[in-house]
Amino acid sequence: MRSAHILLQALSLLSLAAASALPAPVAEAAHQARGNNCLPAGVAQQLVNGFLSLISAFNSDTANAILADNFVDTSDSINYLAGIPLGSPTFPSKAAFEQGQGSQPAVPISLLKIDAVTCDGVIAFRWVAFPATGKLEVKGINILYTVHSRGKDSVGPGGWQISQVFSEFNSAAWIVDLGLPCNPPPATPGA
Repeated sequence: MRSAHILLQALSLLSLAAASALPAPVAEAAHQARGNNCLPAGVAQQLVNGFLSLISAFNSDTANAILADNFVDTSDSINYLAGIPLGSPTFPSKAAFEQGQGSQPAVPISLLKIDAVTCDGVIAFRWVAFPATGKLEVKGINILYTVHSRGKDSVGPGGWQISQVFSEFNSAAWIVDLGLPCNPPPATPGA
């Protein structure tokens, strides 16, 4: 019985991966075929743009619109820079994110590509930023988990909001951009 359950999970993941790898119009048609409960690609784009805008020019109205009440943000890259224990939530609540991100200087950040959008609301995207001195580009990847607020169309695009964020990036490049020393380890002979 357990192996049948695992097989069904694997098949479900494969179908989600296949749908997210399809060209946008085909993926959108696949989402529509599953019903109105799927995250539309256009809404995913709006959520990503909104989230990136919170980094480049924080706005509490945008944060309140696109972040779910149970929002949590986890990033060992940020945790390392901020002295937070690795593996811990970076911002354990929407209020903590708004206070923390709202007090940070704006960071020029651009979307490189949205790589995947699943029907159940998971978005994977890559970005590049130039914090502080902008001496080095900092590339990163985010995974957003979204929720649909059924019957609450006043929140988020189409009722969709971000409930969880997982973000990782080149924290060494970020440290250099802050004007701090971060020397790479010596080269290994023969490597």
